[in-house]
Amino acid sequence: MKLTINAINERLKTAKVGVKVEQRGDRLTLRATLPPKPGSAKTKPHQQYLSLKIYANPAGLRQAEAEAKVVGGLLACGRFDWGKYLDEETSPGARKKFPNCAELVEKFKAEYFSQRGDTPQTQLTWKNDYESAFKRLDGDGECTSEALIAAATSTVANTRTRKRNVEKLQALAKFAGVEVDLAPYKGNYGLFSLKTRNIPSDTEIEITLKQLAFNPAWQWVFGVMACYGLRDHEVFFCEVSPIPPHTCRIIEGKTGGRICYPLHPHWATEWKLWTSEKPACTGKTYRDYGQRVGQHFHRHKLPFTPYDLRHAYAIRGSIQYKIPVVAMAAWMGHKPSVHWDTYNRWIKSAEHERVFLEAMPPIHAAIGSSTYPTQTL
Repeated sequence: MKLTINAINERLKTAKVGVKVEQRGDRLTLRATLPPKPGSAKTKPHQQYLSLKIYANPAGLRQAEAEAKVVGGLLACGRFDWGKYLDEETSPGARKKFPNCAELVEKFKAEYFSQRGDTPQTQLTWKNDYESAFKRLDGDGECTSEALIAAATSTVANTRTRKRNVEKLQALAKFAGVEVDLAPYKGNYGLFSLKTRNIPSDTEIEITLKQLAFNPAWQWVFGVMACYGLRDHEVFFCEVSPIPPHTCRIIEGKTGGRICYPLHPHWATEWKLWTSEKPACTGKTYRDYGQRVGQHFHRHKLPFTPYDLRHAYAIRGSIQYKIPVVAMAAWMGHKPSVHWDTYNRWIKSAEHERVFLEAMPPIHAAIGSSTYPTQTL
């Protein structure tokens, strides 16, 4: 019998028990629609937690599953009693104890590095994302729901910083078993807060590539990013196959390894991108490598940014090659939702017109097909 929370909950669901097992921090708890606690202002049953005070280990999982069946049976026959689950800390009139913020953050930090490893990259992520959010908590105070809300709302609303802080503080609350929903405070920062991008055309890309002929290594970087839509740091961790269709294998990076395909295929052939001559760059983190690329683009006054090439690749795949979003997202190393929301929103009006004309043969013929020639593979 499989001992995981998902497997246990699947068995409970199949048996129509009506109780779920959840992990909060390092302990297990039950969740179900329960009668109001003694002293509660509520009068109708609602979703609540039952603290089991047992650890999330194999023995604890077996005990939690058995307890869930007991609670489910008591609820089914109307005999559930809160008495067994209320102690001196949770009884009416008693004040619930919350963990100290500083101590909790240290435990969370230890768990973070035990799961992700202690590397320059994880250190950077901790410092920029987690530590910057947690420093807004009062280290000497208790990590209550009110303290978490205060920390989340201490940043400017509708910004990336607010959104990131809310996500990290919510993760801390889940780890500590503190009941709080920070989602309402996240704000509406998102895709339409992004700056306008200058998405280069194929012709602009080809012209710019020729202008970099004085430095073959950086010309190769530009060509690989344009042809395969790589992130700026991924060019230092990739290999292009000399065998058609000249796929590019990303060995490591922000989202791990993957395989992607050339768009346009003739670029990979004409530019001989498998003849790798990478710039002599070093760095401790992916961000370091990405900054090297950005600095080169800026130093040589290239008319667009490295990520503009990535956006152009995404749009090229969708519009010119009609590649399904799921496939394009996999080639680019992100979720289909990201592809839809982040990349395809930069499709220019001319490209929208190309789609319209190709979808309407009679109109296409009447207007004239020479305006938007079809790309040949």
